Order: sequence, then structure tokens, then C-alpha cells
Amino acid sequence: MDWKEVGLQFVKKGLPLLGGLIGGPAGSLGAQAAISLVSSALGKGEAEITPETIIQTISANPESLVELRKLEMNHSERLQELLLEERKLELQDVASARSREVEIVKATGSKDTNLYVLAYAFVGGFFISIIVMMALVLTNKLPEAMPQYVVFLLGSLFGTLTAGVSAIIQYFFGSSKGSADKTKMLGQKPPINL
Repeated sequence: MDWKEVGLQFVKKGLPLLGGLIGGPAGSLGAQAAISLVSSALGKGEAEITPETIIQTISANPESLVELRKLEMNHSERLQELLLEERKLELQDVASARSREVEIVKATGSKDTNLYVLAYAFVGGFFISIIVMMALVLTNKLPEAMPQYVVFLLGSLFGTLTAGVSAIIQYFFGSSKGSADKTKMLGQKPPINL
């Protein structure tokens, strides 16, 4: 279990602010502050608090969930500020990537072709590796006895390509977070003014 799972559990249990911070970027200021608050509310030391101990404590003692809700209500303003700061940092990261492109074009008069060549190589390698693996599986031509190091190397290669393609998509097209937030907002009912 990791902190993202704890964050999801908190959101499901009606603790959206704590869940959003704990499930956010690991090691961020907001996550650290939320974990510190939760550990004090549960009567645990920060050194002994882990994702497992939080979930076990809440499962074993439903009163601890009430304490966490009180904690979230009492500190909601500060928790919202921390969430806002994290979102600002995410947006600054995206903006800096975009401004990098603009600055390169201003300085050199052309786009950074190395960036595009590397992106095409990763995406092409990713799709070629998928096609080769599918062809081997569908034609039943996988070797029966493959050395363990070959399996490890192929797995590492495919994992690297997958991570690279994910980063490339996020760099060129932005994170899907904004899209997810927009979809969530569109799905909500408009407020009724009385």
C-alpha cells in the first residue's frame, strides 16, 4: 500500500482535503503537513506512521475517523491553501516547459530538433515493441526456454519505453489532470440559487 491509496481511502471516507494532500505528490510540503496532522490526530509518532498503520488504525477504531473529520474541519482553510499551492506548482511546471520551447525558438530561430527526434524514437520504439510482442504471441513463436536475463532486459526495455512515452505525452499535450477536473466539474449539477 502507498500514500496514493491512503489518499483515495480518505476521499472515499469523506476526507477530501486530507485525501487530496496525502494522495498528491510524495514528499511534497502538503503531503508532509497532512501526514503530520493525521499522525498527531491518531496519537502516533511521525516515525511510526505508514500507509498501513493509518488504514489499520481507522479500520480498528471508527472513532479515529471522527477525529480525522474534526481535524479536517478545524484546519480546512490551511489544508485548502496547501492544495492550492500544490496546484500552482503543477501549473508552473507546465508553464516552464512551454516557456522553454518559446525561449529556444527565440534564441536559435528554430525548434529543438533533438527533442522531437528523441520523442519520435521513443514513441516509434514503443509501438514497434508492442507489435513485435503481439506478433510473437499471436503466431505462437515465443521460445519455450528463454534465459532469465533476457526476460529481465526485455521487461526493462519495455518499461523504459512505456515511461518515456508517458512523459512525452504529458510534455507535449499537458497532463490529463486538467481534463479529468473539467470532466468532473461538467458532471456536477449546477448550484441552485434560492
